[in-house]
Amino acid sequence: MYSIASPTQARSKKALERFLNVAADLLANNHFEETGISQIAQLAESSVGTFYRLLGDKDVLLYAVHERFVEQSRAAVDALVADLTRQPLPLDAQVEAFIRGVVRLFEGSEGLLRALIRRSSMDPQFRERFHQLNAYIGQAFGRIVLGHRDSLRHPAAEQAADLSAHLLLSGLNYFTMVGSLGVTPREVLPAELSRLVCNYLQVTQS
Repeated sequence: MYSIASPTQARSKKALERFLNVAADLLANNHFEETGISQIAQLAESSVGTFYRLLGDKDVLLYAVHERFVEQSRAAVDALVADLTRQPLPLDAQVEAFIRGVVRLFEGSEGLLRALIRRSSMDPQFRERFHQLNAYIGQAFGRIVLGHRDSLRHPAAEQAADLSAHLLLSGLNYFTMVGSLGVTPREVLPAELSRLVCNYLQVTQS
């Protein structure tokens, strides 16, 4: 089990934040695995002793970065949904805006997400946190879709909303890992995924 005690001293809190920032940068540039603890401590303007006192090893550091990313992502998804529900947009436009927002959320974090997806395949605790984030995004998507139930002609609306959320997240996870979805240009991906989802949901045209 990965466990991180929250520091009580301001200096330790700042040191932990620097370690997390350094690790996130290394992950974003695919250099985390090859970077040793002493170099991480140097980049964080701290010491190896402080690293071991606060974190213990790189697995705990990776989990702490993941934990922070999950919490930040949940807050960003909440803000995205709140913004969309305030706008009087038809469902197809809201679906596209939601997908665009999730893609934007993950931009710049591809290295971190790839590392977490890889680790999730081997480590149950990482896998559970990753599934929780996917579930949170999927549930948010479902709330948007089912908030327009009158626009859905699919005979099993709730089931369709759930399945489309899972398929959408699978596609976005693949896009994060590989950097593309076939030959579809990145800039039109949200619109094309929205078209797929809305056709399956049988959304009435706006």
